[in-house]
Amino acid sequence: MKNGNNASTQNLIYGRNPVKEALRANRVLKVFITSGFSDKEINLLFEEKKPFIKVVTQGELDSKAHGGVHQGIAAEVKQYEYSDLDEILRRSRKVELPIIVILDGIEDTHNLGAILRSCDVFNVTGVLIPKHNQVPLNATVTKSSAGAINYVPVAQIGSVNQTLQRLKDNGFWVVSTDGSATIDYSKITYDFPVALVIGSEGKGVSSLVIKNSDYVVKIPQYGHVNSLNASVAAGILLSRIRS
Repeated sequence: MKNGNNASTQNLIYGRNPVKEALRANRVLKVFITSGFSDKEINLLFEEKKPFIKVVTQGELDSKAHGGVHQGIAAEVKQYEYSDLDEILRRSRKVELPIIVILDGIEDTHNLGAILRSCDVFNVTGVLIPKHNQVPLNATVTKSSAGAINYVPVAQIGSVNQTLQRLKDNGFWVVSTDGSATIDYSKITYDFPVALVIGSEGKGVSSLVIKNSDYVVKIPQYGHVNSLNASVAAGILLSRIRS
């Protein structure tokens, strides 16, 4: 696993929940709070973790958060850590019905954060993201994930299709989504290790990944908009797989 110890503005998070979870995960280097800030849980974590704390003005914190809703607190955190596929596979062997999520070109930081949040809720073993054409782990992802980034292992991969073959070799069945699919996602009994592929916001899952999938499913839609946000689709699918 790669570890980094340099903090920068790219590694500044803000908001009570993201900072709270980063404190619990021992990832905080420095905390910035406004005068009069008080939160019972966070104050207890301050006593336990003893981070360096600096009191700043409201304006200074507004500037650090670039106008975001910081709730009176921000923190510099350690460089984001990536896991690796071998480690995620080892974790999967300890779970009866593991789920691994593969993101095929997600480029929106908020979508990635929301997907990680759902992955934490539904006990996903790990998330795999391509090294290229994919948003990296950063402070915006942390904010959107509400701290889930600290609990869901994320590994970078090269070829998605080569990775899918390796997952198959390890007993996983690949499930992808496509609007033209004929199988309703809710009609499958997910009683096997699942490698769930979530496609990009604009292009969806690539045609070659579709070809290499064991199941291609669709989420029925009854309104006027013909596509779901990637993170919403991920949440719906993970809920059904875990049910």
